[in-house]
Amino acid sequence: MACSVLASVRLQATALVLAIAPLAGLASAAQQQDCSPKHPGGLPAIAAPEVRNLQEHLKAGPFYRELLLQFGKPLSCTLEFDDAKIGLTYAFRGRVELMTRIDRKIEISEQRVQIPRMEMTKAIALLKAAERDAYRPDGCGITWGHPEAEPAGPDGFREVVYRGATCNCQARVTSRKHYAVSLVLKSAC
Repeated sequence: MACSVLASVRLQATALVLAIAPLAGLASAAQQQDCSPKHPGGLPAIAAPEVRNLQEHLKAGPFYRELLLQFGKPLSCTLEFDDAKIGLTYAFRGRVELMTRIDRKIEISEQRVQIPRMEMTKAIALLKAAERDAYRPDGCGITWGHPEAEPAGPDGFREVVYRGATCNCQARVTSRKHYAVSLVLKSAC
């Protein structure tokens, strides 16, 4: 009797650890991957808070969270800094990348996901979530029902552009064979 109770307790404890482990991995992975600057001599002290804020905002956003769920923690992260330009690139397994670029001088920002393939409905839903996240609370006025679509080229790639009313905001989906391979959200104001 004591053996069966002990075995039952061990089985329950093992099941609990297996259930919690993936969640703990997601939380720690989201916090661990910090970027090292490519800038000679490191990052100027005046830019460090802005870079940190950009990185935290990107990690909390829908693109990063979705890639973290699908592909696990990033394999690498690079930071580019040049005067008023900041770029962060996270590389995930399977040749998946998440890039963000901002340029304070010309007030442009861009987030881009490169992925081998994603269902189109999921890609559009992810772009809509990224729009709301970047331009809280209601987005930047992208007209999702009226895209500008290009016919597929000889290489099979096709681009669809959704435009917004605020800050020249736009979302772009590049697809191939009915699957999204690139998602872009950008604005200039």
